Amino acid sequence: MSRYRVEVTETYADGVKDNPWSVDRRVTAAEGSSCRRPVEVKANGQRRLIACGRRLPAARQCDACLVRVQVVEVRRVQE
Repeated sequence: MSRYRVEVTETYADGVKDNPWSVDRRVTAAEGSSCRRPVEVKANGQRRLIACGRRLPAARQCDACLVRVQVVEVRRVQE
């Protein structure tokens, strides 16, 4: 499973009409492992194995390729 820990900072400015807010995301930790069920892909007469996370929808991916995002902190700043 690929796991990402993320911190989010939302900044909002009063009185601004164009883009009154911005969102910054920062990955604080990432961990993962190799694919447990690689998928065979055929292209140009060649066969290759790639990670199922690069080819299959999330519902059919192995646990190693499935992405989990954990938001550990959300800060809201008003300027």
